[in-house]
Amino acid sequence: MPRPILYLLFLTLIFTACHQREQQTFVSLKVYKEYDSTRNFDTTSKSKNIYRPVRIDVFYPSTEKPLQASLTYGNLVDMYEQRFNYNTPIDACKKTSLDMATAFAGYFHVDAATKFLQYKTGINENLSFPQKQYPLVIYAASMNGSSWENAVLFDSLASHGYIVAAVSSVGKFPGFMSDAVDVNEQVQDILYTIQFMKNLPFIDGDDIGIASWSMGGTSAAKAAMLTKEIKCMLSFDGTDIHAYGDDTAWDREYNQIRAIPPYSPQSIDIPYMYLRSEHPKKVDSIYNTQALASSKDKYFLKFANAIHEDFSSLPVVAKQVQPSIPGVRTKYYGDISKLTLLFFDEYLKKEGDKNVGAYIDQLVTSDTAHYSSVGPKY
Repeated sequence: MPRPILYLLFLTLIFTACHQREQQTFVSLKVYKEYDSTRNFDTTSKSKNIYRPVRIDVFYPSTEKPLQASLTYGNLVDMYEQRFNYNTPIDACKKTSLDMATAFAGYFHVDAATKFLQYKTGINENLSFPQKQYPLVIYAASMNGSSWENAVLFDSLASHGYIVAAVSSVGKFPGFMSDAVDVNEQVQDILYTIQFMKNLPFIDGDDIGIASWSMGGTSAAKAAMLTKEIKCMLSFDGTDIHAYGDDTAWDREYNQIRAIPPYSPQSIDIPYMYLRSEHPKKVDSIYNTQALASSKDKYFLKFANAIHEDFSSLPVVAKQVQPSIPGVRTKYYGDISKLTLLFFDEYLKKEGDKNVGAYIDQLVTSDTAHYSSVGPKY
């Protein structure tokens, strides 16, 4: 081969290697403030054009280098009040944000609420969109929750090659979930979000999964009963499985939620993983488990002595901002994050066959004090 050609080939390889190194991935957030014209929101108004607001927080990988500082946790909490009133100025949201951060700090015994608000997330805002398609994970937030509750997980998923579309919980007008009927609004928000996201060029519309925490589990399960576009379902201690007997008032409300159509959990036959906190032993054997019974690929893992908040990002942020605080576990969140990636890799990316089950078996056999796969009878 003539020397000039070798020289050109050498330069090409060097350029390609440098270009690949430059393709660093950053996580970005784009907020879509949409309206569902098929549903009214403010039924008390004389106006006929107050449609249902559907706020979608989209987390995605980007190769554009950020020119500004990444968002703080406080930036995400500030967005909470804009779930249903998009015209609310961010500055007007800061009092609510401080109240929420104060509650977080008090619960986890962090010295100051400002430590939560000032925490750097590493998530950027409005960077360029991906030039290729990625699998989509819909996230159903908890009752009156929003993206702040699992931002660390969204960062991890986006970094791993997923698009996350987080749907906040907004009930019927004036936008606060309090009754069983409010759940149906979130179900419809999820279905709207699926169709909206499928129209974006960087979404792989054939590979859509859903994840949820707490009350979002019920909405996610009902959405899975209504559409076959959801290919797999992951619940973080969600109300899609309920233990009766611990709280009689909540038991009654849960029965009302179940009665709202659709209620056909046996129709959920997609891969399904449920990660659960500890509950009183007196209610340990009473569940609604028809969904787990129908799914061919089903996984259940109980975390000993775990609390409900262990399945959110709150303990991780608390431990980051004040490492000395006692009694806050972050070990569990590491396993929750790994299981999340393994689950969606297997059922959306079609990678790592049987890795989810193998990792659960490893946890259960090597650390019986903390993990158990003995759960619902199905």
